[in-house]
Amino acid sequence: MRKSRIAPTRMAATARSLIALVVGMTVGVSAARGQTSQTTLPATGDVMRGWRVFFEKKCVDCHAVWDHGGRVGPDLGRLRTGRLSGGQLAGVMWNHIPKMLGQMQHTGRLPTTLSQQDMADLFALIFFVRQLDEPGDPVRGEQILIRKGCGECHSTDSSEGSIGPDLAQWGKYANPVVWAQLMWEHAPMMEEAMRRSGMTWPKLEGTDLVHIVAYVRSAGISGEKTYLRPGSVGQGLSLFHEKKCDTCHPGSGPDLAASADLPTSMSALASRMWNHSPEMTRVMREQAVERQPISAQELADILAYVLLLGNLDRGGDATRGERVFAQKGCVQCHNHEEMAEGGPTVQRLGQDAAPVDMAAAMWNHGKTMLEQMTEAGISWPVFNEHEMVDLLAYLKTAESEAGGTTGD
Repeated sequence: MRKSRIAPTRMAATARSLIALVVGMTVGVSAARGQTSQTTLPATGDVMRGWRVFFEKKCVDCHAVWDHGGRVGPDLGRLRTGRLSGGQLAGVMWNHIPKMLGQMQHTGRLPTTLSQQDMADLFALIFFVRQLDEPGDPVRGEQILIRKGCGECHSTDSSEGSIGPDLAQWGKYANPVVWAQLMWEHAPMMEEAMRRSGMTWPKLEGTDLVHIVAYVRSAGISGEKTYLRPGSVGQGLSLFHEKKCDTCHPGSGPDLAASADLPTSMSALASRMWNHSPEMTRVMREQAVERQPISAQELADILAYVLLLGNLDRGGDATRGERVFAQKGCVQCHNHEEMAEGGPTVQRLGQDAAPVDMAAAMWNHGKTMLEQMTEAGISWPVFNEHEMVDLLAYLKTAESEAGGTTGD
């Protein structure tokens, strides 16, 4: 295998080029908004609108995306602390409202108003950037290819005599999803060739695929790079059924809607598909399910839908949420009766209990709430990882019960 002589690309420069790529895209990616099932999509935001909101509402003055923007708040492209659902994101925003408002006051800025659609679009942007990986390291990628034994069948220097295709020709593909599609397409032949040779199916770990792509791109053919549009969640849901994915999920394969360990990035999800390819092939043969041809764009849509499932709130408990409502002091301003001075009733809050709607309401009314709470000597409550999810479950229940009562 030919050694790469190209040094790893500077992280910041590559990150900015990724931003330019995002700005140049025209197809949106969905963000979670409330609960859903495998056959019902939540309301969605759009990445490109979210990017415009991020700039026009001056979020970029305090927050960066891949080092592009302010340094006051966290870099939204580097929020890699595990899974983040819509309700959890709303909780994080709530916790930071006093600090954000204080920073705005310090700099003489007035808080901007965000519509529910604005917030949905910002959610879409945040979830999208969390699905992307830091640029890979070509040196590590070459080492991974050697360690995994890929060089026994593939070359990267356009030499002849390889059992499998020359990976150099894949250098124009910047998106790991394209690699996943090519691996999906060739997996049965690869499995058979490896079985005959007595080779073990190699497993990809963590960001292995990102580094492999970086190496092959550095050692591959020159010319115009090939990119994909962001995946469409709506198209992905349709394709999930059309391509028979739901034959095994749920079924003999894991229930993706209920899985707590879904990968959080496109490359990690592509690696998961690769690792389970032999098992998927075996199960599909047992159930007489034909392996469907899938284009790279179709796979991007399917993966966008699957990743959306990881952004949905799971396990919200209304009983726990009612306790949170009382313990955090929400009941002092919100109860089941209209108050002369205070916030909306519990039932009214329940009408906006989807994460995006709640985040928009909290942001738009945060300044007033903070002033009233400070005047009343009430501390701003802080929610842990799951408390906001439970609180939203309680508010939905309260609104539903109120609706049922009204209809009698």
